[in-house]
Amino acid sequence: MRVRTYDEIDPLAAFRLGVLTFGIAWDEAKVRRVRSHDRTYLEEFALYAEEHGRVLAQVVPRRLAVRTTSGVEEIGGLAAVCSHPAVWGRGFARRLIEATHDRFRELGMRVSALTTSRNIRGYGVYAKLGYVDLAPFRQAIRPVTRRKSPKGYRLRSARRSDLATIHRLYRAQTRRMLGWTERPERALEWAVIRNREYLDKYRIVMRDTNAVGYLRTRPHDGITMEEVVAPDVQDFRAAVALMEAKAEAGIATVNWITARSDAARFRRLGYTIDGPFPDTTMAVSLVKDIRTTDLPRRFGGTSGKFVQYPTDDF
Repeated sequence: MRVRTYDEIDPLAAFRLGVLTFGIAWDEAKVRRVRSHDRTYLEEFALYAEEHGRVLAQVVPRRLAVRTTSGVEEIGGLAAVCSHPAVWGRGFARRLIEATHDRFRELGMRVSALTTSRNIRGYGVYAKLGYVDLAPFRQAIRPVTRRKSPKGYRLRSARRSDLATIHRLYRAQTRRMLGWTERPERALEWAVIRNREYLDKYRIVMRDTNAVGYLRTRPHDGITMEEVVAPDVQDFRAAVALMEAKAEAGIATVNWITARSDAARFRRLGYTIDGPFPDTTMAVSLVKDIRTTDLPRRFGGTSGKFVQYPTDDF
């Protein structure tokens, strides 16, 4: 098995592997566009396992800024990990991940992380490589009746001109949390470059003429709201009430709750918190001076301060 970079293989081979394993893939033009803007990708963009001229596995390494109990640091992130179904169980993905770990070490990164599901084959591979779950991900649900929106508040669709406001609100709400709190200011701009419809799921919470919060909604996936960000408690309650008024079938759902403070907010509004559900973020230490078993504490998973609002990092 040889480890190749994106530039060392036929882009069509990468596209074919992505379509086969994920059902979707980026063509060469999109990869070029993303590489020219998004600084979270490494110079090589992606790594591939090649044998006898066939591309059999893929890892897209990322650089991610996080906050732990020891401060802000840059860690490695594994994205778009896959292997050809014809070679499942033969260790191609595992060996490619190990090669990616070596690349992270070369860049001075001490931790590697990924977001996955416990319902897929890869979860067992990651566990065998030493990865541990950082914190439980929970969901919330509440039966609701349609009612009038709270006075003085309204929702509107997000625009590209809102990106700075979204970033400001995100940093204000996560400043006392740990984990994925250090989202770069241009992260949403890069996400829009990757996906022109990216902002379609975002809503801005307006109090009179002021933007006081935002959230994401995916009603077609059964998710009324996720990443509900409103630093002021009253604004948060109003944001939830606005979405409850739009809830289909009289049921409001909330996805990806990790921080204890967020869970408490929803409980006070009558929501039942359940979980953990299959989605999870895992991490492993790449250096001797950090124990992998200590990572849940370092990332705030044991103290209830871990936050990872839905992102498209993985």
